[in-house]
Amino acid sequence: MNLLASIWEIGRCRLVEARENDLPVIATILAENHVVFPLLGVERDPERLALSVLRHDKLPPNSHSAHENSFLIRSKSDDELLGLLSVYRGHPAETLHIGHIFVRPRWQRRGIAREVMRELEQRAGRAGYQEIRVTVGLRNWPALRFWIALNYDHIIQVVGDLEFREHTYADIELAKPISNPDS
Repeated sequence: MNLLASIWEIGRCRLVEARENDLPVIATILAENHVVFPLLGVERDPERLALSVLRHDKLPPNSHSAHENSFLIRSKSDDELLGLLSVYRGHPAETLHIGHIFVRPRWQRRGIAREVMRELEQRAGRAGYQEIRVTVGLRNWPALRFWIALNYDHIIQVVGDLEFREHTYADIELAKPISNPDS
């Protein structure tokens, strides 16, 4: 099984690997989620952030961009753009890392991200991955609630500024063990 084929389908969604020509739609998704920009760091320009996603600028140390894929999440019924998912394979080995998942605001709280994650967890388990990790801004309370509700509750590390101030940042890396559903 190809864990991350360039196109894969689940219940209501089709995930299509993002390409350079998708820069405008990725920027749109990010711009619509602008409320989380202060939680992500200093960059606020959606086009620069979109370009960073496509170029895989934020990778783990000693890693390679060939191990990261970004996918546009689209509706299977009408091809409407629903969101964006980025996944990094193998850092550490047998670990899948969610770089980010953004759902357009009008599609939030409709189970889209849960549906994507449920399928990704199943595919990862069948492919032999042992866990999935995600890094979340400590100030991003909706995202923290989302991930903890999905049982991403094992804390790997907290990184960022040492003191809490208006313009300081810290992230928490959460993990969820997964198993092969066929075993």
